[in-house]
Amino acid sequence: MVAQVDLRIAQKIQITRDGSTWYDSSIQDIRDSDIYIAIPYMKEHPLVLSRGVQVQVRFLMDDCSYLFETRVIGEVTSNIKMIRLDYPGEFKRVQQRMHVRLAVVLDVEYAVPEREQGAGGRASGGKGKHPVFPANKRNKKPSFTKSTAVDISGGGMKLVVRENIKEGSRLLLRFVLPLKSKPEQLQLEALVTRSIKADPDREVYNLGLRFENQTFHQEDIIVRYIYEKTAEQKRLM
Repeated sequence: MVAQVDLRIAQKIQITRDGSTWYDSSIQDIRDSDIYIAIPYMKEHPLVLSRGVQVQVRFLMDDCSYLFETRVIGEVTSNIKMIRLDYPGEFKRVQQRMHVRLAVVLDVEYAVPEREQGAGGRASGGKGKHPVFPANKRNKKPSFTKSTAVDISGGGMKLVVRENIKEGSRLLLRFVLPLKSKPEQLQLEALVTRSIKADPDREVYNLGLRFENQTFHQEDIIVRYIYEKTAEQKRLM
């Protein structure tokens, strides 16, 4: 399905030449009908892209997956080395992201970056448009607090915390998912979409979180974890 999409600077993307091996990158700039992206990597291996090569790019936005085809115009160097792509003529909406929610008890640590930025650095509550940390704050180590997730899906989680965090706040999360192959550690940005006081007599709040700026790889890990846990629960029934 052809769709109208406005690409965003800092948008996380994946790019492939062969249609099967995907490399992680992000949009650094958009100007003069061209897209400038960071050098794509799969772990420590860069993707070599020469001028004129046709590539596919996919990304997640507003709970949908999108795909477009384009060609490499060349390589440029500003503060960092970037790949220059031709702006696509059309975008294809691949699928609406459907997320199964799994009840869990999962240790999660969270940080509230806007609290550490000071009064003048409050993060915007806009939908997926800004990273949690502004560029001038990303070298500062955040202060994490322990909490518990009571459910998780590929697109978010419910978190139980002991402080009043307002709706629209942005969090930085880190947690480990015990997959069968190996434990996977994730660090994700999240937007607080709901904040409810769970106990009238105690400072306990249930936060509904939506993951922001999430990569396909991170989403795949969570979905795989949910699949494994669901299959395990069915075997025990």
